[in-house]
Amino acid sequence: MLYANSGKILRWGRLLNPSTDRSVIIAVDHGLLGTTPGLVNFERALRKILPGGPDGLLIGPGMLSRYAHLLQGRERPGLVVTLDAFLNSTLPNRGQDGEDYRMIASVEEAVRMGADAVKMVLIFGREQVEVHADNVEEVARAARQCEAWGIPLMVEPTLWGITVPEPEKNDPDLIGSICRIAVELGADMLKAPYTGNPETFRRIVEASPVPVVILGGPRMNTEQDALNAVSGAIDAGATGVAFGRNVFQHDNPTGMVKALRRVVHDRVSAAEALKEVAG
Repeated sequence: MLYANSGKILRWGRLLNPSTDRSVIIAVDHGLLGTTPGLVNFERALRKILPGGPDGLLIGPGMLSRYAHLLQGRERPGLVVTLDAFLNSTLPNRGQDGEDYRMIASVEEAVRMGADAVKMVLIFGREQVEVHADNVEEVARAARQCEAWGIPLMVEPTLWGITVPEPEKNDPDLIGSICRIAVELGADMLKAPYTGNPETFRRIVEASPVPVVILGGPRMNTEQDALNAVSGAIDAGATGVAFGRNVFQHDNPTGMVKALRRVVHDRVSAAEALKEVAG
């Protein structure tokens, strides 16, 4: 990936394993939606995740400010700060009865916090076009600010809107289109839904001029399911993963991070990587 911006080059390098140019990013920003199982005690969760050796950590600005002392040092992960929040309800964890969207931090604030990248969501399928338009405008504005501050922008294009039927949420053509829109707005990396198989996902990766990591979404049925998805995505050319619940809600978060690293960086099978969880 080529940049003329030295700030982006240097920060980008902090998120990638230098021997593979791939990344295992663990998302722990879920508290923006309310208390989440596995993250109720945030410090305890971090202390279980960090020993696994994640390449990156996706974190909210408030928690980064409070737990920076756990995230300093040469061996700590690169930091991706979440800049926005989608607001589906006025009560936490109460389903979707709205579809609002707001910025919660600026690019400048994230840089001051020590971020190596920033992340924004780009939700498609909203009922109100104005809400979607606001989301598009904010992502485009942040992309210009990221260029000025020399920091990469991760965009998470999703089909979470209430007008998207459940069977279409992993549709390869739709996912390919929303990924392209995110790149057109200025994304430096995509955190994209996995289509379910390497063949369809390869088309998306090959069409993208920026690296693609897959999001984890809801907790999968088994560790094998999660690692199989990662293996398929890496086979398709993905740069890595940005997983949350499938790690911090696991009984062995440290082992799960190590298992992800084995699949992403060592290219071992899901069955082989499962030994890290059992161990």
